[in-house]
Amino acid sequence: MKLKFFAMLSCFLLLFGCGTANDNNGNQNGTGSDTAPPTDNTEDEEAVEDLTGHIISISNEGNMRILVTGSHANSSGVSATMYTLEESTKVEDTEGKGLEAADQKVGMKVTVWNTGIVAESFPAQSGALKVVVDAGQDGNEQEAIEKALGEVKAGDPWHVDAVEKVEDSKYKVTLKNLLEDTEPVEVEVQL
Repeated sequence: MKLKFFAMLSCFLLLFGCGTANDNNGNQNGTGSDTAPPTDNTEDEEAVEDLTGHIISISNEGNMRILVTGSHANSSGVSATMYTLEESTKVEDTEGKGLEAADQKVGMKVTVWNTGIVAESFPAQSGALKVVVDAGQDGNEQEAIEKALGEVKAGDPWHVDAVEKVEDSKYKVTLKNLLEDTEPVEVEVQL
């Protein structure tokens, strides 16, 4: 008899304990909590500064994707992120001049903003809301980085440690492979 009583009491508590609740407006949200259900406000996405560094590679299969290695705004470590640029991605230089996504080149110094949502892989992956190209970067420096990256193993996330002008049109670019625990590689290029 006691067993039937406890079984019925358990069923009663289970049924009525998992009922629906009203939100503060008197609407039933079925969650049992007082919080409103989440909404999808993709238009109101707030841009968060994510990474400042150099474009290491560019892919144009479908949406444009850029691999950027550099440092995060709020940390001192080096990271790599593959950003997807969509039609809504704003591209400009540091002087506010609007640019096309197609104007970006390997070796350019950029700062990328995203929503703060990043797929934790290596390299990390995220959508870019805004890309700002450093208008103060020397065109020869960008070209030297691009040539130096052509001399090392393609596809790896290389980080640009330093760019030094050796002579008039000769540069030394120091690159670090973020996948391997090796010493940086110095590549001399002639422009």
